[in-house]
Amino acid sequence: MGEAKLMASAGWQHKMRNLRFNRWGGILLCFVCSSAYAEIGTLVTKPATDMERADVSYLKPLGIPKAVLILCPGCNGDGKGMVQQREWQDFANREHLGLMGIHFESPGDLLDMCQGYYQASKGSGKVLLKSIRSIYGRELPILIYGFSGGAHFTTRFIAWSPDRILGWCALGAGVLDQPVPARSNPPGIMACGENDSRLGGALVFFKQGRAAQKPWLWIEVPKTGHATSTNLDNFIRSYFKSLLHHASGTGAWVDIDLMKEISREEAQRTPSLSGWLPDRDLFKSWEQFRDN
Repeated sequence: MGEAKLMASAGWQHKMRNLRFNRWGGILLCFVCSSAYAEIGTLVTKPATDMERADVSYLKPLGIPKAVLILCPGCNGDGKGMVQQREWQDFANREHLGLMGIHFESPGDLLDMCQGYYQASKGSGKVLLKSIRSIYGRELPILIYGFSGGAHFTTRFIAWSPDRILGWCALGAGVLDQPVPARSNPPGIMACGENDSRLGGALVFFKQGRAAQKPWLWIEVPKTGHATSTNLDNFIRSYFKSLLHHASGTGAWVDIDLMKEISREEAQRTPSLSGWLPDRDLFKSWEQFRDN
Protein backbone atom coordinates (compact mmCIF):
# COMPACT_ATOMS: atom_id res chain seq x y z
CA MET A 1 0.00 0.00 0.00
CA GLY A 2 1.77 3.15 -1.23
CA GLU A 3 1.76 6.60 0.29
CA ALA A 4 -0.71 7.97 -2.24
CA LYS A 5 -3.09 5.11 -1.52
CA LEU A 6 -2.78 5.70 2.22
CA MET A 7 -3.74 9.32 1.89
CA ALA A 8 -6.61 8.44 -0.43
CA SER A 9 -8.23 6.13 2.16
CA ALA A 10 -11.84 6.95 3.04
CA GLY A 11 -12.24 10.27 4.79
CA TRP A 12 -8.58 11.36 4.66
CA GLN A 13 -8.75 13.81 1.75
CA HIS A 14 -11.91 15.39 3.12
CA LYS A 15 -10.32 15.85 6.54
CA MET A 16 -7.20 17.43 5.07
CA ARG A 17 -9.22 19.86 2.93
CA ASN A 18 -10.96 20.98 6.12
CA LEU A 19 -7.58 21.47 7.78
CA ARG A 20 -6.34 23.77 5.04
CA PHE A 21 -9.54 25.83 5.20
CA ASN A 22 -9.56 26.10 8.99
CA ARG A 23 -5.89 27.02 9.16
CA TRP A 24 -6.41 30.23 7.24
CA GLY A 25 -9.61 30.94 9.17
CA GLY A 26 -7.60 31.33 12.37
CA ILE A 27 -4.23 32.60 11.23
CA LEU A 28 -4.93 36.35 11.38
CA LEU A 29 -5.83 36.25 15.05
CA CYS A 30 -2.68 34.28 15.81
CA PHE A 31 -0.58 37.06 14.30
CA VAL A 32 -2.47 39.73 16.19
CA CYS A 33 -2.20 38.18 19.65
CA SER A 34 0.77 36.33 21.13
CA SER A 35 -1.28 34.70 23.91
CA ALA A 36 -3.20 31.84 22.32
CA TYR A 37 -5.27 30.52 25.21
CA ALA A 38 -7.53 31.55 28.02
CA GLU A 39 -7.59 29.59 31.27
CA ILE A 40 -8.13 25.85 31.19
CA GLY A 41 -11.83 25.05 31.26
CA THR A 42 -13.60 21.91 32.49
CA LEU A 43 -16.70 20.39 30.93
CA VAL A 44 -18.63 17.99 33.16
CA THR A 45 -20.89 15.64 31.22
CA LYS A 46 -23.20 12.75 32.02
CA PRO A 47 -21.26 9.49 32.22
CA ALA A 48 -22.19 6.65 29.89
CA THR A 49 -23.01 3.13 31.02
CA ASP A 50 -20.28 1.61 33.23
CA MET A 51 -18.74 5.04 33.81
CA GLU A 52 -18.65 7.04 37.04
CA ARG A 53 -17.14 10.23 35.65
CA ALA A 54 -16.92 11.87 32.21
CA ASP A 55 -15.14 15.23 32.48
CA VAL A 56 -12.78 16.89 30.03
CA SER A 57 -10.33 19.75 30.52
CA TYR A 58 -9.78 21.96 27.50
CA LEU A 59 -8.20 25.02 25.97
CA LYS A 60 -9.60 26.99 23.06
CA PRO A 61 -7.23 28.64 20.58
CA LEU A 62 -8.02 32.07 19.21
CA GLY A 63 -9.55 31.66 15.78
CA ILE A 64 -10.96 28.50 14.29
CA PRO A 65 -9.14 25.28 15.27
CA LYS A 66 -8.30 23.02 12.35
CA ALA A 67 -8.33 19.90 14.55
CA VAL A 68 -8.35 18.89 18.22
CA LEU A 69 -5.59 17.11 20.13
CA ILE A 70 -6.89 14.79 22.84
CA LEU A 71 -4.62 13.61 25.67
CA CYS A 72 -5.61 10.49 27.62
CA PRO A 73 -3.86 9.69 30.93
CA GLY A 74 -3.55 6.36 32.71
CA CYS A 75 -6.33 4.39 34.39
CA ASN A 76 -9.03 6.76 35.77
CA GLY A 77 -6.53 9.63 35.56
CA ASP A 78 -7.20 13.34 35.15
CA GLY A 79 -5.98 14.64 31.78
CA LYS A 80 -5.83 18.21 33.07
CA GLY A 81 -2.24 17.62 34.13
CA MET A 82 -1.29 16.78 30.54
CA VAL A 83 -3.16 19.82 29.20
CA GLN A 84 -1.23 22.00 31.67
CA GLN A 85 2.11 20.97 30.17
CA ARG A 86 3.61 23.91 28.33
CA GLU A 87 4.98 21.70 25.55
CA TRP A 88 1.51 20.47 24.57
CA GLN A 89 0.05 23.97 24.85
CA ASP A 90 2.79 25.46 22.67
CA PHE A 91 2.35 22.73 20.07
CA ALA A 92 -1.42 23.23 19.95
CA ASN A 93 -0.89 26.98 19.66
CA ARG A 94 1.56 26.70 16.76
CA GLU A 95 -0.65 24.24 14.88
CA HIS A 96 -3.97 26.00 15.57
CA LEU A 97 -5.43 23.05 17.47
CA GLY A 98 -7.96 22.66 20.21
CA LEU A 99 -6.48 20.86 23.21
CA MET A 100 -8.36 18.47 25.50
CA GLY A 101 -7.57 16.04 28.29
CA ILE A 102 -10.06 13.39 29.39
CA HIS A 103 -10.94 12.49 32.96
CA PHE A 104 -13.03 9.36 32.51
CA GLU A 105 -13.56 6.94 35.39
CA SER A 106 -15.04 3.46 35.72
CA PRO A 107 -15.01 0.89 38.54
CA GLY A 108 -11.63 -0.79 38.82
CA ASP A 109 -13.04 -4.31 38.45
CA LEU A 110 -14.47 -3.38 35.05
CA LEU A 111 -11.21 -1.83 33.88
CA ASP A 112 -9.35 -4.94 35.02
CA MET A 113 -11.47 -6.81 32.46
CA CYS A 114 -10.85 -4.10 29.82
CA GLN A 115 -14.43 -2.90 30.11
CA GLY A 116 -15.83 0.41 31.37
CA TYR A 117 -14.72 3.55 29.58
CA TYR A 118 -11.97 1.61 27.78
CA GLN A 119 -14.71 0.35 25.45
CA ALA A 120 -15.34 3.43 23.30
CA SER A 121 -18.12 1.69 21.36
CA LYS A 122 -20.20 1.30 24.54
CA GLY A 123 -20.68 4.99 25.25
CA SER A 124 -17.42 6.70 26.19
CA GLY A 125 -16.64 7.41 22.53
CA LYS A 126 -19.94 9.23 22.07
CA VAL A 127 -19.29 11.18 25.26
CA LEU A 128 -15.98 12.39 23.84
CA LEU A 129 -17.42 13.36 20.45
CA LYS A 130 -20.28 15.22 22.14
CA SER A 131 -17.76 17.06 24.33
CA ILE A 132 -15.81 18.21 21.25
CA ARG A 133 -18.99 19.62 19.71
CA SER A 134 -19.99 21.31 22.96
CA ILE A 135 -16.61 22.97 23.47
CA TYR A 136 -15.66 23.92 19.92
CA GLY A 137 -19.12 24.26 18.38
CA ARG A 138 -18.49 21.82 15.56
CA GLU A 139 -17.04 18.46 14.67
CA LEU A 140 -13.26 18.48 14.30
CA PRO A 141 -10.66 16.01 13.01
CA ILE A 142 -8.90 14.31 15.92
CA LEU A 143 -5.32 13.66 16.97
CA ILE A 144 -5.23 11.44 20.06
CA TYR A 145 -2.48 10.23 22.41
CA GLY A 146 -3.06 7.82 25.28
CA PHE A 147 -0.83 6.30 27.96
CA SER A 148 -1.54 3.00 29.78
CA GLY A 149 -5.30 2.99 30.47
CA GLY A 150 -5.56 5.97 28.14
CA ALA A 151 -3.90 3.83 25.45
CA HIS A 152 -6.60 1.19 25.93
CA PHE A 153 -9.23 3.86 25.32
CA THR A 154 -7.27 5.33 22.39
CA THR A 155 -6.93 2.07 20.44
CA ARG A 156 -10.60 1.22 20.87
CA PHE A 157 -11.67 4.76 20.03
CA ILE A 158 -9.80 4.71 16.71
CA ALA A 159 -11.29 1.29 15.92
CA TRP A 160 -14.77 2.59 16.69
CA SER A 161 -14.53 5.92 14.84
CA PRO A 162 -11.61 5.73 12.36
CA ASP A 163 -13.05 8.34 10.00
CA ARG A 164 -12.61 11.06 12.61
CA ILE A 165 -8.95 10.31 13.30
CA LEU A 166 -6.00 12.10 11.67
CA GLY A 167 -3.37 10.29 13.73
CA TRP A 168 -2.83 8.62 17.07
CA CYS A 169 -0.32 7.21 19.54
CA ALA A 170 -0.85 4.54 22.20
CA LEU A 171 1.89 4.03 24.81
CA GLY A 172 2.15 1.16 27.29
CA ALA A 173 -1.18 -0.52 26.61
CA GLY A 174 -0.31 -4.20 26.80
CA VAL A 175 -2.84 -6.80 25.61
CA LEU A 176 -5.53 -5.31 23.36
CA ASP A 177 -8.42 -6.37 21.15
CA GLN A 178 -7.20 -7.70 17.82
CA PRO A 179 -7.41 -4.97 15.16
CA VAL A 180 -9.68 -5.67 12.21
CA PRO A 181 -9.76 -4.36 8.62
CA ALA A 182 -11.67 -1.08 8.32
CA ARG A 183 -12.84 1.32 5.63
CA SER A 184 -10.44 3.94 7.01
CA ASN A 185 -7.03 3.24 8.52
CA PRO A 186 -5.60 6.35 10.20
CA PRO A 187 -1.82 6.30 10.71
CA GLY A 188 -0.53 5.87 14.23
CA ILE A 189 2.23 4.90 16.63
CA MET A 190 2.22 1.87 18.89
CA ALA A 191 4.84 2.38 21.60
CA CYS A 192 6.04 0.72 24.78
CA GLY A 193 8.97 0.99 27.15
CA GLU A 194 11.75 -1.55 26.76
CA ASN A 195 11.40 -2.58 30.42
CA ASP A 196 7.61 -2.49 30.55
CA SER A 197 5.92 -5.85 31.21
CA ARG A 198 3.25 -4.79 28.69
CA LEU A 199 5.76 -4.80 25.83
CA GLY A 200 4.83 -8.21 24.44
CA GLY A 201 1.11 -7.48 24.24
CA ALA A 202 1.69 -4.10 22.62
CA LEU A 203 4.02 -5.59 20.01
CA VAL A 204 1.53 -8.34 19.15
CA PHE A 205 -1.17 -5.71 18.61
CA PHE A 206 1.15 -3.72 16.34
CA LYS A 207 2.03 -6.79 14.26
CA GLN A 208 -1.65 -7.72 13.93
CA GLY A 209 -2.40 -4.22 12.70
CA ARG A 210 0.39 -4.32 10.15
CA ALA A 211 -0.81 -7.74 8.95
CA ALA A 212 -4.13 -5.98 8.26
CA GLN A 213 -2.21 -3.39 6.17
CA LYS A 214 -2.62 -0.54 8.63
CA PRO A 215 -0.03 2.28 8.29
CA TRP A 216 1.37 2.01 11.80
CA LEU A 217 4.79 2.62 13.33
CA TRP A 218 6.43 0.74 16.22
CA ILE A 219 8.57 2.43 18.87
CA GLU A 220 10.30 0.64 21.74
CA VAL A 221 11.51 3.31 24.14
CA PRO A 222 14.98 2.28 25.43
CA LYS A 223 15.71 1.95 29.15
CA THR A 224 12.12 2.85 30.05
CA GLY A 225 9.51 1.01 32.09
CA HIS A 226 5.80 1.75 32.37
CA ALA A 227 6.16 5.50 32.06
CA THR A 228 5.87 8.38 29.64
CA SER A 229 8.98 9.66 27.89
CA THR A 230 10.07 13.18 27.02
CA ASN A 231 11.81 11.90 23.88
CA LEU A 232 8.69 10.06 22.80
CA ASP A 233 6.47 13.08 23.48
CA ASN A 234 8.75 15.20 21.29
CA PHE A 235 8.60 12.62 18.52
CA ILE A 236 4.82 12.37 18.75
CA ARG A 237 4.52 16.12 18.26
CA SER A 238 6.78 15.95 15.19
CA TYR A 239 4.80 12.99 13.86
CA PHE A 240 1.48 14.79 14.34
CA LYS A 241 2.91 17.92 12.71
CA SER A 242 3.91 15.87 9.67
CA LEU A 243 0.38 14.48 9.39
CA LEU A 244 -1.03 18.00 9.55
CA HIS A 245 1.33 19.43 6.92
CA HIS A 246 2.05 16.60 4.48
CA ALA A 247 -1.38 15.62 3.27
CA SER A 248 -0.14 14.61 -0.19
CA GLY A 249 2.28 12.07 1.28
CA THR A 250 6.06 12.21 1.48
CA GLY A 251 6.28 9.14 3.67
CA ALA A 252 8.69 6.25 3.98
CA TRP A 253 8.56 2.59 4.92
CA VAL A 254 11.03 1.36 7.55
CA ASP A 255 12.29 -1.92 8.95
CA ILE A 256 11.45 -1.75 12.67
CA ASP A 257 14.17 -4.27 13.66
CA LEU A 258 17.08 -3.02 11.56
CA MET A 259 15.80 0.57 11.75
CA LYS A 260 16.49 1.37 8.13
CA GLU A 261 14.40 2.65 5.26
CA ILE A 262 12.97 -0.02 2.95
CA SER A 263 10.88 -0.09 -0.20
CA ARG A 264 7.11 -0.38 -0.28
CA GLU A 265 7.51 -3.84 -1.84
CA GLU A 266 9.72 -4.99 1.04
CA ALA A 267 7.18 -3.69 3.54
CA GLN A 268 4.42 -5.62 1.78
CA ARG A 269 6.43 -8.83 1.91
CA THR A 270 7.09 -8.57 5.67
CA PRO A 271 4.38 -6.30 7.11
CA SER A 272 4.91 -7.34 10.73
CA LEU A 273 8.55 -6.20 10.56
CA SER A 274 7.84 -2.87 8.90
CA GLY A 275 6.30 0.46 9.77
CA TRP A 276 5.30 3.71 8.10
CA LEU A 277 6.56 7.25 8.62
CA PRO A 278 4.39 10.08 7.23
CA ASP A 279 7.51 12.09 6.36
CA ARG A 280 10.95 10.81 5.39
CA ASP A 281 12.47 13.65 7.43
CA LEU A 282 11.23 11.93 10.60
CA PHE A 283 13.61 9.02 10.12
CA LYS A 284 16.50 10.50 12.13
CA SER A 285 14.18 11.36 15.01
CA TRP A 286 12.70 7.86 14.98
CA GLU A 287 16.18 6.30 14.85
CA GLN A 288 16.99 7.77 18.28
CA PHE A 289 14.93 4.98 19.81
CA ARG A 290 17.54 2.41 18.81
CA ASP A 291 18.91 0.88 22.03
CA ASN A 292 22.64 1.52 21.74
